[in-house]
Amino acid sequence: MFKIINLYIFKEMAALFIITTVILAVTSLLTRVLQLAELAVNYGAGFFIILKFLLFVMPSFLVYIIPMSFLISILITYNRLSNDNEITAMKASGLSVLKVSKPVFLMALLAYSAAILFTSYILPWGNISSKRLIYDVARTKATIGLKERVFNDAFEGLMLYANHIMPESGEMEGIFISEHRDEKGNNIIAAKSGIISSDPQNMKITLKLFNGTIHRAEEKGLYRVITFNTYNLNLSLKEKMESPDNVKTNRDLSINQLSKKISDMKGEGRHPVLDIMDLHQRLSIPVSIFVFAFFGVPLGIQRVRTTRFTSFSIGLAVVIAYYLLSTAMESLGKRGVLGPVLAVWGSTILMGIFGIFIFYKTANDSPIKLFVWAEEKRDAVAVLIQKMFPGRKR
Repeated sequence: MFKIINLYIFKEMAALFIITTVILAVTSLLTRVLQLAELAVNYGAGFFIILKFLLFVMPSFLVYIIPMSFLISILITYNRLSNDNEITAMKASGLSVLKVSKPVFLMALLAYSAAILFTSYILPWGNISSKRLIYDVARTKATIGLKERVFNDAFEGLMLYANHIMPESGEMEGIFISEHRDEKGNNIIAAKSGIISSDPQNMKITLKLFNGTIHRAEEKGLYRVITFNTYNLNLSLKEKMESPDNVKTNRDLSINQLSKKISDMKGEGRHPVLDIMDLHQRLSIPVSIFVFAFFGVPLGIQRVRTTRFTSFSIGLAVVIAYYLLSTAMESLGKRGVLGPVLAVWGSTILMGIFGIFIFYKTANDSPIKLFVWAEEKRDAVAVLIQKMFPGRKR
């Protein structure tokens, strides 16, 4: 019977976990709409490139979504079991809160395994892959950022204007160029059409012009007009693009690579506080799943007299408190007030102790004074509102 009940609870939590993860992931992707639009419009990226970009950025969201989805799935599952009196029936049949919580810790172990895999390897892979993708698209698209009927100054030493630009092919029509790359003076170039191309490996860009004229002011007041059928103009971007593999950040490094970087810095006599904090943040985020496991069960099975609002509001408060405490302690770590390891793990340790405490109280059917106080205050506020607005129903 125990196996049947555990499987029943686990299946409900797993379904809710998947649904919540999908909803939060889609919502998070909405924050990248502008970047996706830039890829499509400025870079001329196609559907598959955008799809690859979404795949690469998803790990940066899932690192935080997995613990959140885990907590929400526990709260919804155990709140429903409690309100349908199934928890009471399980207790009456001899099942303790600890036994009823076994599916939670099994799922916590699975979620932790996924989270540690993401923070250790998939997150840095996604970060560096997304940068490489943008870099590769950028260096093969020489017309990036160029706009029609606008004077573009993206290239060093000249101003370029075109009536029509086709980003996919690099073709342009109605071209006007003001070139001022030497001390002799400016060249004004007008051409009927042209095509811009690039050498991705050497980062060279060439503008091949067709059917145009070059207007050049020379010494002693002379003015020369040169007519051409074809004319090649070498261009160079003002902003030099650096390969992402040459400028990796900590988020682009795996756990092993980051550990090696820290060891090398220590060997050079430097104390890499921020790097140590980054390393331990990668490890502490997955551990927060176990902290939420201890909080989730007591919050989920709390019997609320009127609505289901209290357990969810306290659950949200737990998440906010956890991340606020983490941010505060990490800030102290960056200032040197706390050691880097304690600054990262301090919030997890404190919240973990409190979570174990309320789990222990719930397992022994002891009232949790904090929850009782919160409900009393909520009731007191409701009574006060009813007195202020007699016509309003609770």
